[in-house]
Amino acid sequence: MKKFVVVGLSAVLMFSLIGCAKPEPKPSETVSKVLNLMKTDIQADFTPYFDGEFNNEAFVFEGNDDESEFAKKMETRLIELYTDFDYKIVGETISEDKKTATVEVEFTTHDLGTFFVGFITQFLAKAFELAFSGKGEDELNQAGIELLENLSADLKKDKVSIVTATLTSVNGVWLLDGGENANKPFFNGLTGGLVESLEEWSQSFEETE
Repeated sequence: MKKFVVVGLSAVLMFSLIGCAKPEPKPSETVSKVLNLMKTDIQADFTPYFDGEFNNEAFVFEGNDDESEFAKKMETRLIELYTDFDYKIVGETISEDKKTATVEVEFTTHDLGTFFVGFITQFLAKAFELAFSGKGEDELNQAGIELLENLSADLKKDKVSIVTATLTSVNGVWLLDGGENANKPFFNGLTGGLVESLEEWSQSFEETE
């Protein structure tokens, strides 16, 4: 009888320990933490969630005291727009050795890539027009502010994209891959194509110099 009691208690203890065991962390949990933090505090410290260097210059514009009112408004408005996103985790895959993983994310964002190209095109045209008519920097800045407000006022949040985030397990913790060009498609999807458009515009600008 005592043997059955001991066996029974051992079984109960074993199942209770199994039930209390801490579940293994999922790579999608790290992705969700980063995205939720970006929605609430884009200037937070994201380095604990990345394996390698994380450069947030593409997300937080480092302004200075000499910036024009137009530049400040442009930066503020872009941050407002690209932090206004919805997301859904649609899948995750962990490698057999459990060292790397991918997470599929569906983003619903403003089409900021198209918006940026349209804005820059119209702004440059307006700049040439004002320059030929003898207008100064103040008039150009005001024209830029008005154009920005008009083009972004009714910008819909209807761009849907599914992108992949890559992660690495470091000491049992899933971290997003950092470093130059790491997870670029993921961040481009997050910003509604803005990262790619900024890069293309920067390259074309350098080629004309």
